[in-house]
Amino acid sequence: MDVFDHPDLRDPDWARTAERNARREARRARRRSALARRPRRPRSPHRKAWAGAVVVCLLAAGGIYLVDTLRPASPPGTHADQPASGGVDLERPFLETPAQDWPDGADGIVPPKATAVGEFTAEQVADAYEAVKQALVTSRLDERMLEEGDTEAYLALLAPSARAWAEKRFEGETWPFSVATRLDPSVSLLPVEPKVKGEMTAEAGANPGELIIRTRYTFAYAFDAPDPDQTVVPLDIVAAYRADTEFAVRQGEGWYERDQGLSLETAEVLAYSIACGPLADEGLLAPAYTEADRPGPPGGRRPPEYFDPERPIPQEANTCGGDPAGQ
Repeated sequence: MDVFDHPDLRDPDWARTAERNARREARRARRRSALARRPRRPRSPHRKAWAGAVVVCLLAAGGIYLVDTLRPASPPGTHADQPASGGVDLERPFLETPAQDWPDGADGIVPPKATAVGEFTAEQVADAYEAVKQALVTSRLDERMLEEGDTEAYLALLAPSARAWAEKRFEGETWPFSVATRLDPSVSLLPVEPKVKGEMTAEAGANPGELIIRTRYTFAYAFDAPDPDQTVVPLDIVAAYRADTEFAVRQGEGWYERDQGLSLETAEVLAYSIACGPLADEGLLAPAYTEADRPGPPGGRRPPEYFDPERPIPQEANTCGGDPAGQ
């Protein structure tokens, strides 16, 4: 058969379609050929800079957003010495104070995992931590101590010589608030546990058979207010003690029997957001609202700085006058 005499070649529609396809392929071939011969033009530096600028702008915009959303808010209680937006809430007395999210009572005193320290085994260090925790609980949180000045449970924890020293302090004319907390009898706490935050650490003492336990805790107490009109700001009903203490545990033949056991060596206490009169006159704790004259916090610090047990106790003179860190 003669291929040039194929029936399709005599079909005018087929011939037109074939011609269009051939022309289309020819145009494509010419474009490919022209691109292959044309030298590559360098990428525009302005376009590159512009692309980079777009990316930078997008990153900057994202950064601004992240900074704005991730920037830490003011610590709780930053404005606790200013009128509360919804008034003072006796049902939630720690709300809008620095202690609002702290653990309740003894749950806030969590000793670290004990490890061997010097000649003291890990088990002995753990026992020392527990003894110090009980000393803090009985001196700062126990209702009998707070309301009645009942020192029996606290004294029972101490070595004989340390017990004798503490008994003399408790028998003095002024309550030793650097050792324990006692409330002024004219006020009462709300039926909520105090809030507590802090830490304790252990280290070898200067003498053989001596272990030192250092504690830094803040205890916040919420007081009842029979007359709501007396309260204006959250700290009117919340008072705090910052207590930095050093306890010693002594054992072994190198110590007299009367010195073996737990001893309170030093205590530095800052009373904050309190009524000055009861503390200065009798060493007793009462909330700020019970005094008409409320001079406000010392210095220019904000409330969280005074509550924070990780900060050193401020040494500037307080607004009650006298020593700001206990007796």
